[in-house]
Amino acid sequence: MPPSPVLSTTAARIRPPVFAQLQARIDELAAREAPVIPLHIGDTWLEPPEAARRALAAIDPGDASLYRYGPTAGVAALREAVAGVVRRHGREVDATAEVLIGNGGTHALYCAARAVLDPGDEVLMATPFWPLAPGIFTSCGAIPVEVPLTQRLYRDPSLDAGALMASAITPRTKALYFISPNNPDGKVLSLRDLESLAAVAREHGLWVFADEVYADTVFEGEHRTIASLPEMRERTIVLHSMSKSHALAGCRVGFAVAPEPVVAAGRRVSTHSGFNVSVAMQRIALAALTDDGFPRSARALYREARDRAARALAGAPVKIHLAEGATYLFLDFEPAFTAMDRQRAGEAPLLALLSRAVDRGVVLAPGDAFGAGYERCARLCTTAAPADQVVSGIERLLDALEAMRQGKP
Repeated sequence: MPPSPVLSTTAARIRPPVFAQLQARIDELAAREAPVIPLHIGDTWLEPPEAARRALAAIDPGDASLYRYGPTAGVAALREAVAGVVRRHGREVDATAEVLIGNGGTHALYCAARAVLDPGDEVLMATPFWPLAPGIFTSCGAIPVEVPLTQRLYRDPSLDAGALMASAITPRTKALYFISPNNPDGKVLSLRDLESLAAVAREHGLWVFADEVYADTVFEGEHRTIASLPEMRERTIVLHSMSKSHALAGCRVGFAVAPEPVVAAGRRVSTHSGFNVSVAMQRIALAALTDDGFPRSARALYREARDRAARALAGAPVKIHLAEGATYLFLDFEPAFTAMDRQRAGEAPLLALLSRAVDRGVVLAPGDAFGAGYERCARLCTTAAPADQVVSGIERLLDALEAMRQGKP
């Protein structure tokens, strides 16, 4: 019998979906049409800006340009609008040469990463991190190297962020990656943190992937981009997403801002992986960016949602750091599991807890998706549903935790 073809080793290194272990239970609820509070998804219950909704409604089915190939570099007007957003965040940018439009931030990051990374390159990844980022770097042939950062900075703000990252540098290190505000724990890196990371990048000649998709959602102070620091513009790739800034997750439009050589190479990668982003979706994104007030009004609602969720968790045997930005709380159930006897906690207490929570109609994202060492944590999105539903979901979660403590289903 001839040998069977095999999958690539690169594909095999990409971890399964975040919710794989819980999917069967989630599917059961869906089959019964049971209501579910989806606190596992990093989305928002807010409708996008009215201008974007009007643009969607006004799409003319007779407009032939919607059915033709679009510009592979992205619609020029959208790139100009993106440049305006970036300038408001403190960085000058050339809309023609330094803006890479992607099919969502995920695709934009992949194209930029493919432009600068070679097989075997190591990328230092501050944990906990966005679960898709390691797979993106792995698909480029690179090797993600996890470095615990933001939870440590919450516990001790005096720590040197750059020194923590530098401790993992090897001769193969090519880049470092961080998110600020962070997904999943909401940590916002201070100017001191950014300056320290920048110094490490300059000293070791590293690329920097700065994931700033939550730049508009900082609750105290203002967002700072590392690209604005001395000698950092030429080595920094900044990621943004219309999914987060303007509630357009379904439209799949994101962008990276990077030095001209990175964008030029990234556009070649984009052409050979997606060709062009949907022209219709780019028009909707462009309309959304005309509403300067949307991110500010959303931030106020997101702060309220964070505060209500934190109050609902007060007194529970769960550790959290009050998020400084973004739209999540990162829950550490170690106190609860430690208080249980081994028989009730079991070998996989988090899975047991989240399974009980799913049975009660609420879903959270398991912590091991965000890096090693978070196997007893879970991410809760405070904006995936209206605040009343989020609070209801937390009540169901705590009911599941109490049932587990008592040895009940």
